[in-house]
Amino acid sequence: MDFLRRLAGLIPAVTVSVPKIRAMPDVADLPANDEPQRIVRTICDEAISAMQGWQAKFSDSKQWEAVKSLEPELQVAVAMAALDQPKKRGIISYAGNSFQVGEIRKNILSQLLRRDLPFTSRQLHDLLRAWADQDYSLDYGLPGRAMLGAVERHAEREPLDRELAAVLQKLLRRARENYRGGNKFHQQIGHRIEKLIDPDNVPNAQLPPGAFGAALSQWAATLPGNQGEAWLALAVVAAEAGDKSKPSAKWLGRVKPLVDRITSAEVARQLGRWIEETTLDPQRSDQSLDVLKGMLWLSPQLEHGEMAGQVGRFAEKCFRKVPGMGARSVKLGNASLWALSEMAGESRAAAELFRLKEKIKYPSARKVIDNRLAELATKTGQSVEAMEDVALPDFGLDDESSMVCEFGDARAELRVTATQVVQQWFGAGDKLIKSIPSEARTAHAAELGSFKQTAKEIEAARAAQVLRLEQSWIEERSWTFATWEENFLRHPLRRPIVQSVIWRIGDHSLIAADEALRDVSGRKHAPKPDDVVRLWHPLDSQPEEVLAWRGRILNLGLTQPIKQAHREIYVLTDAERQTRVYSNRFAAHILRQHQFRALCQARGWQYVLMGDWDGWNVPTLSLSEQGLRVEYQVETIDDGQRSESGVSMHLASDQVRFFNAHGETVELDEIAPVVFSEVLRDVDLFVAVTSVANDPGWTDGGPDGRFGGYWREWAFGDLGQSARTRKELIAWIAPKLSIADKLEIGDKSLIVQGKRQKYAIHFGSGNIQILPSNRYLCIVQDRAPQETANLRLPFSGDNLLSTILAKAFLLVDEDKIKDATIISQL
Repeated sequence: MDFLRRLAGLIPAVTVSVPKIRAMPDVADLPANDEPQRIVRTICDEAISAMQGWQAKFSDSKQWEAVKSLEPELQVAVAMAALDQPKKRGIISYAGNSFQVGEIRKNILSQLLRRDLPFTSRQLHDLLRAWADQDYSLDYGLPGRAMLGAVERHAEREPLDRELAAVLQKLLRRARENYRGGNKFHQQIGHRIEKLIDPDNVPNAQLPPGAFGAALSQWAATLPGNQGEAWLALAVVAAEAGDKSKPSAKWLGRVKPLVDRITSAEVARQLGRWIEETTLDPQRSDQSLDVLKGMLWLSPQLEHGEMAGQVGRFAEKCFRKVPGMGARSVKLGNASLWALSEMAGESRAAAELFRLKEKIKYPSARKVIDNRLAELATKTGQSVEAMEDVALPDFGLDDESSMVCEFGDARAELRVTATQVVQQWFGAGDKLIKSIPSEARTAHAAELGSFKQTAKEIEAARAAQVLRLEQSWIEERSWTFATWEENFLRHPLRRPIVQSVIWRIGDHSLIAADEALRDVSGRKHAPKPDDVVRLWHPLDSQPEEVLAWRGRILNLGLTQPIKQAHREIYVLTDAERQTRVYSNRFAAHILRQHQFRALCQARGWQYVLMGDWDGWNVPTLSLSEQGLRVEYQVETIDDGQRSESGVSMHLASDQVRFFNAHGETVELDEIAPVVFSEVLRDVDLFVAVTSVANDPGWTDGGPDGRFGGYWREWAFGDLGQSARTRKELIAWIAPKLSIADKLEIGDKSLIVQGKRQKYAIHFGSGNIQILPSNRYLCIVQDRAPQETANLRLPFSGDNLLSTILAKAFLLVDEDKIKDATIISQL
C-alpha cells in the first residue's frame, strides 16, 4: 500500500484508490447468538470436519439431517440465517476455509427454499433483494431459481405486496439487460417474473430461438383451422423442459390438455417424424431443441408401441460421436432414456434400453441407462435380469421365426437365423425375384418403409441377444429349465440362436436338435422344470467331449453365432502360478491404439485414448457379479507416431491383473476358471486384432523398422490359442476346396503351391513368406472367393480365416496377378 501512495504522489494526474479487502468470515466468526445461527454454525463445523479434498458437503452433517425434521417456521429461520449478504458485510474476497463456508450456506438456503415452507412476504423480499443487489450476474451466486419458486408458491396463496412486487421489477430489469443478448437463463427467469408481476397479462410466449423452432413455426402456419395454434401452444410449454432433468407432475398436467386438443395419435406421428428427420450438430447451438426434449418427455403418454423403437434409435443417434466434439446431444439422449424408462407397460422399451446398454459406449450414458433400467424394474416389480429375459418383443415373428408382408401382388418373406436375418422377395405367381418390385416401392412406399425398419430392428435385436448370451459366461448367469424353455427356447427371435448352441442343463450337455434336447451322441433327454440351465463352456467338459461336440456341430451343419465348441480356453500356466497376482502372457506387444480402443468398447472394457495430454490410462473391465475389476496395463510408445491431434498411434502392452472391491490385487488361482478364461480370451483378441504384426505398412516398425524384431517374431512366430483354433478349422476346410491338392497344413502356416513359387500363410497374422528363402511378401487381400463364401463354417466372426483362404486362392494362380506392386515382389 505504501508503494501505491508513493506512486500516486509521483503521478498527480492519476488518482489511486486503496481497496478495502476483507476476508469472508471463518466458521468460528459466524454469529451464534440465536438458535438458527447456531444450527448453521454447527452444519458448517460438521461438514468441514468431514471434508475430504477441497470440497465440503453439507449433507455430511448430522445437524443438517435434523433440520429437515424441524418445525416449518424454524426451517424458515435457518434459511434466513444461512443467507449470505455480501453488501451488508462488505465481503469482497475469500480467505481460509471461507469459500467452503459460503458454499455450505448457499446449499442450505437452496435446499430449504425448495421445500414448501411458510416464508413471509418480508422474508421473500429480503431474499430477492440480496439476489438483486449481488455484484455479479444473476445466474451466479445466490440460488435465484429456488427463490423464485418460493415466491411462486407464496403467490398461489396470497397476492404479492407492493415491496415484493418492487424488488421483482428490479430483478426483471436486470434479467432483461442480459436476455436481449440471448442468455437462456435470464430469458427463463424473466418470463417467470413477468408472470408473477402480472399473471393475467403475460405476453404471448414464443419459441426459443433456433432452426428447429423456426421450422416448426413455418410448418404450423400451413396447418388448417386452429391446428397450428394448438401445436404452437404445445411447443411453447414443451420448451420449458430446458435444463431440467425430468418433468414435474405439474408440467405433465399442463401438457395433457394440449395433447388432447391435437390427439395423442397425431402427436405421436409428428414426434416420430421429428426424431427421424432432425439433424443434431453439436457445433451449432439451437435453443429451440428444448421443444424436442419436452416432446420426448411426452412420449410415455402417447401410443408408444411403435414409439419405443423410434425413441431408442434417436437416443442412439444422440450419443453418436462427432470427431473432436463428443456426443451429438447428451441432453436429448438423456431425455430419450428417461422416456423409455417411463414406458413400463411396453416390453419394447426395456428391450431398447438393454440394446442401448450394449450399443452406446459413453460411460456416463451407460450409467444413466443402468439407472433407468433399475427404475423400470422397480415399476414392473421385477429384477433387472428377469426383466431382460421377458422384455424382448417377438416383432410379429411366427413360430418358425419368420414373417410375411404383402405388397399388392408381391410379398416379402423374412426369416431369422442364428447369424443373420434373411429376406426374400416374391412377385406374381410366387416367382422368386432378386430385388424389391417397383409396385412395393411406389404403391406401398409407407408399408415398405415400415417393413425395412422392422427388419433393421430385428437384426439389431438378434445381434444384441448373441452378445448378451456370450456375456452370460462372465456374468455367470443361469435359469431354471422352465424359465429358459419359456423365454428362450420358445421365443421366436431367440429360438434360432438357442438351437445353434450347446447348453449345460442339470448334469448334461445338450443341444436342441430335431425338436428334442439331445446329448453329443444324439440321445434324447427330458430335463426337470427346476434343473439349472446355463450356456455350456468347453471348460465344463473333458477334452474328449469337447472334440466330440466339435464333430457334432460340423456334422449337423450348424454355424454357431458365437465361437463355442471351437472356443479357445485359457488355463493358468506355471509362469502365472509363480507371478501369482498378474499374468505376463500378453505383455510386450505393440498395438494400434485406435483399433484397440474400438475393440475395448465392443467388448465392454472402459478405455479412452492417450496422447500428449494424457500419458497413462488403464483399460478396465468391471466384473460386477464377482465384485472384481480387471486391468490390462498399456502405455504409449516413447517418441512414437502421433496423429495431428496428438493422439499416440501405438501402445506397448504389459500385465493383466485382477482387483477386488477394495482395490486389492487378487491371486489368479482364486478367479473362477471360466471367468479367467473369458477375460484372457478378450485380451488375446485385443492382441490378435490390433498388433502391428498384422500391419506390414507400419512405417515406424514393420520388417525393417525400430521394432522389426517384435514384428518378425509375432508375424511368423508361435501360434496363440486363436491361431491354433484357426489352424484346426482350415485343416477341416482345405480338403473340401477345389485347390485342395495345392494346399498343405504346416506347423504354423498354410502352405500353398503356386505356379511360380511356394508360399506360407501364417495362421496367426495372415502374413505371407515365399519359400524356401522365407522372403516376406506383402499382399492386402480381404475378400474371400465365392467358393469359401458358400462353405458352412461352424462359427461366425473370424475375418482373418477368410483372409487367409482368399490369399491362398490368389497365390495358387499367381501367374494371373495383374497388380504391379505384388508382381514386383514375386
